[in-house]
Formats: sequence, C-alpha cells, structure tokens
Amino acid sequence: MKAAVYYNLDDIRYEEVAQPEIGRGEVLVKVRSCGLCGTDISKMVQRTVTPPAVLGHEVAGDVEKVGDGVEKFHPGDRVFVAHHVPCLLCHWCRRGNYTLCPQFRRTNIDPGGFAQYIRVPALNVEKTMLSIPEDLSYEEACLIESTACCLRAIIKCQIQLGDRVAIVGMGPMGLLHLQLAHLAGATQVIALDLVNHRLEISKRFGAEAIINPEKEDPLPTVKRLTEGRGADLSIVATGSVEAIGQAMRLVREGGRVNFFAECPPDSRLTIDPNLIYHSEVTLMGSYSSTPYEQRMALDLIRLGRIKVRELITHRFKLKNLNEAVRLAKEGKQSLKIIIVP
Repeated sequence: MKAAVYYNLDDIRYEEVAQPEIGRGEVLVKVRSCGLCGTDISKMVQRTVTPPAVLGHEVAGDVEKVGDGVEKFHPGDRVFVAHHVPCLLCHWCRRGNYTLCPQFRRTNIDPGGFAQYIRVPALNVEKTMLSIPEDLSYEEACLIESTACCLRAIIKCQIQLGDRVAIVGMGPMGLLHLQLAHLAGATQVIALDLVNHRLEISKRFGAEAIINPEKEDPLPTVKRLTEGRGADLSIVATGSVEAIGQAMRLVREGGRVNFFAECPPDSRLTIDPNLIYHSEVTLMGSYSSTPYEQRMALDLIRLGRIKVRELITHRFKLKNLNEAVRLAKEGKQSLKIIIVP
C-alpha cells in the first residue's frame, strides 16, 4: 500500500509500505479521510517523533477486513477511529484523568492515518471505533477527534450561563471552541488572533467581538465588553507562551484560563503567584479526548449543532502531503486541511 512517510519537515515521501496484518479482535480500515492536525505539524517541526514515521490520527474510513472475534463491525461499515484508549480502571482514570492513563499513551493505530490502510488494535475496536451514520460524510467524521478534544476542554472549564469567554487563536480548534462555548451557555465570545482573515471568519461562527492584538491592546476592549471585570474564561488555542500571557491578563478575578495548545519544548512561562493567590485565577490544561467526548462529538456534528464542514478550506491527495504541511505551517489562508488517500 502507499503511505506518506515523514523523514524530515520538508521530506515527506509518498512510498510503498507493507500493508498491516490484523490479528484477533482487530480491524483493517481503508482510510477515506484524515485531518491534518496541528499536533502533526508540531511533531514534524519539533522532531518529537523518530523518522521514518507515518503520522495522522483524525481518521474516517471503511472496514476492509475484520479479525476473529469481531462481531460489532463488518466489511463495508463506515467508521471513525480514535488512536488512543484509556483503561478506565487505573488511578488516573478513576479520577477522571483519562488522557494521563499509561495505557492511553501506549495505544495507537498502525501505522498512522496518512496511509491507504490502517490496523485498528483490539482495544481501539472495542472502546473507540464508532459507526458513521449514512448522513455524515467521511470528512465530517474525521473531525470528530478535533471536536472531541475541544469538547473535553469546554467541559473542564465549567462554563456557566451568561459567561463571557475570550479565545486566543482562531484556527480550526479556536473556531470549534467558539461554537462549543456558545452551546455551553456563554453569551459572549471574544475572538483574538494576529490574522485578520481568521478574525473575519470567527464572526461568521458567532464571535461577538474580534481583536487583533498587533493592532490594539486587547485588555481595554475586553474590560469594556465585560463591564470592567474581564472575561470569565480565556482559552488559549495556539501554542504560544505570549498568547498564554495575554490570556491570563484578560480574565477577571476568580476567572479561569485553559491551556489547550502545545507550546514548543522547553518553553518557560513567568507567573506572579499572587495572580493565583489574591485573584484566585485558575490555570488548567486539557489534552486530547476520550470515548465519552468522541460519542458526544459525533452526535453534535450529526445534528448540526457544531459546524465542521465549514472549517475545511483545503483538500490534498496523500501524495501531496508535503504541500499540505507547508500550507498549514503558514497559517494564513488555510483552516482545516483534509488528506484524501
């Protein structure tokens, strides 16, 4: 089979690789769509994955073959596949920290979604593989993963009816957060980004106000929009220490800041501890998603409560992954990029 194999940031080769063999409880899936995620770009840029490697984890496709003992799925079924699986039993899982579960980090699909076929291990088949309704496209289904990650963050943020929310970074994940924040009860979402094009798009997704921090200091505007208090919640949807610092300035006393995006390795953030002590500001992180959010995300997308098709700006063939990565790195005109084998 063919796969796009990562060797270096500017060296992704479309080449022949061995088609994975499946065992008992496993499923072979023919990939129909795979989203290009910011995490994929980060792994390439920061070289946190050892080459040669096949990346890609936002996968939707067709069941090609099932192993012995698989009764839930059959050849021809349309499916969404998640790449990590929590055990649901360990110390972390029992306390709701599913994405910190040791099993979660060990599990994965084989190889990655930037290939014509993937092997879905038995644990993934049992816990995280979902049937795609006929009225949902493969492209929409592969965005279940992105939506679920944002949904997990929004749930952790405990938005209350009437909250004012600032989102820093209006890429695809920021736009998903924007929609989910409204669903959770926020009455005002303030969008911040350095790219005017993305700010204009955020208005179409329901942002009540937009700010480009390169053009104006966002703090006075946020204060004015929130009766002088500041935002109840800031979500940082871009991997930047500067963006985190900005988000922390924008929240009110007693507010919350969610670190959603991954910063470069060895990043450092200077914090005045009194911000947490005197002002009771809560700092939190949110990483990845679990089967719980994935099922909710599927329903939200299917019912049209979350718009994902409108996030897709570009589609590339698997053999053109190099070009897709270059476009995504620029981050100027693209939002969600879909790779089609």
